[in-house]
Amino acid sequence: MTALPSAPPAPFRDLERALLWRRFRGTELRLRVEIAAIAVLLSAFCGWKARVPLDGLTRAGGPAPAARAVALGAAALAALAGVVAGVGHARRLRRAASGAGLALPWLSLPVAPGELARHLAWESRLGALWAVVPALGGLVAAAGLVPVLLLAGIAAGFALLLAAAAHAGCAVAFQVAARAAPGPGTPGAARLHPLERILLSTPSEPRPARRDAARRGIGRWRRIPAWAALWLKDLQLSLRGTPARERARSTLLVLVLAALAWRLPVEPALARLLAFALSLAGAVALAEWLVELAGLDPFVALRVLPLGVAPVWGARVLWAAAGTALVVLLQLLAVPELSPRALRVFLTWVAGATLAIGILGAQYGITLYPRTEHARRVLGLTLGLAVAASLMIPLLGWVLLLAALLHSALRLPRWAASEES
Repeated sequence: MTALPSAPPAPFRDLERALLWRRFRGTELRLRVEIAAIAVLLSAFCGWKARVPLDGLTRAGGPAPAARAVALGAAALAALAGVVAGVGHARRLRRAASGAGLALPWLSLPVAPGELARHLAWESRLGALWAVVPALGGLVAAAGLVPVLLLAGIAAGFALLLAAAAHAGCAVAFQVAARAAPGPGTPGAARLHPLERILLSTPSEPRPARRDAARRGIGRWRRIPAWAALWLKDLQLSLRGTPARERARSTLLVLVLAALAWRLPVEPALARLLAFALSLAGAVALAEWLVELAGLDPFVALRVLPLGVAPVWGARVLWAAAGTALVVLLQLLAVPELSPRALRVFLTWVAGATLAIGILGAQYGITLYPRTEHARRVLGLTLGLAVAASLMIPLLGWVLLLAALLHSALRLPRWAASEES
C-alpha cells in the first residue's frame, strides 16, 4: 500500500460529495426541517444574549469595542471547535484501532495512506461545523452596531480560523495516535505509514479476559424474552472493551460526583445547585451511552432477527430506568439533612429529568439507527435548545424536552423501515 503513488484528489472529493449527498437524502424531510429549526433557534438565542452586552459596549466606546468582542468570541468558538474536531478524530482512530472501525477495508484500497489519512481527517473536521450556529447568532447581534465591512471581515476571518483550527485539531490528534501506536518491530514494519500502524494496532486482550473466555466455553441456548436478551447483551457490551464501556464509566463517574457535591464545604443552596447540575450532566452521559449501545448492534445481524421495535425499546428504557434509580440512590446516600418536602421535591426533579433525558437518548438511538453519530448530534441539539429555552423563559425547556420525547416516540414504528447508512 505504501509503495503506491499518491492518488489524485478528485476521487476523494467525489467520494466526500457523494457521502454528504447520501446522508442528506437518508434524512427524511421532516427531520431536516426539525434540525434546521433547532439550529436557527439556538443561533437566535445566542444572538439575543449577545445583543445587550454589544449594545452597551457600543454606547460606551463606539463600534470598536463591540467589534473586538465579536472577533474574540468568534476566535474562541473556532478554537473550541478545533478541540472538538480533534477529540472526535482521536476517538475515530481509536475505534478503528480497537477493531470497531473499518480498518481492513480502508487499508485494502489502492490508495496512498497519506490520501486516506486526509480523507479520514475530513470526516472528523465536519464535527467543527457546529460553531457556525452560535457564531452566526453573534454576527447577527452585531448588525447595526458594527460597520458592515468590518463585520464581513470578522465573518471571513472566522471561516478561515475555523478551518485552520479544525485542521490543527485533527493533525494533533493524528500525531498523538501515531505516537501511541506500537512502533515498528521488523524491517518490513519500519516502512509502514503512521496511519497503517494506527489502524493495525489492535490492542492485545488482557490475560484475565482470555481466561474468562476460555472458562466460558461454548455458549448455551436459553429461552428468555427478547427484551431480556437484549438487556443482557447490552450489559455484556458495557463490561467488555467496547466504546460502550467508556461511556458507562464516564456516566458512573459523573453520577458519583453529583452525589459528592453535597459534601463540598459550600452553602447548602450552592451544593444543591451543583448536585442538580451534575445530575443533569450524568443524565446526558446516560443518554449518550444508550445511543452508543444502539450503534454497536450490527445492522445486518439485527435486522434478520424476528424482532419488533417493542423489545428493543423496552430493553433500552429499562436501562434508563435503572440509571434513574441509581441517581436517586446515590443522592439519598449523600444528601445531608433536608426537610422531607425539600428532599422529595429535589429527588422528583432529578429523577424526572434523568428518566426523560435517558429515554430521549434511547429513542433517538432507535429511531435514527444505525446512524449513531447523527443520533448523537440530534440529541445534543435538542438538549442545547432545551437549556437555551429554560434560560429565556423558566420551565420552557422542560416543555420542549417533553415535546421532543413525544415526537421521538411517535417515530418509533419507523424503526422497521430503517436502512443501513
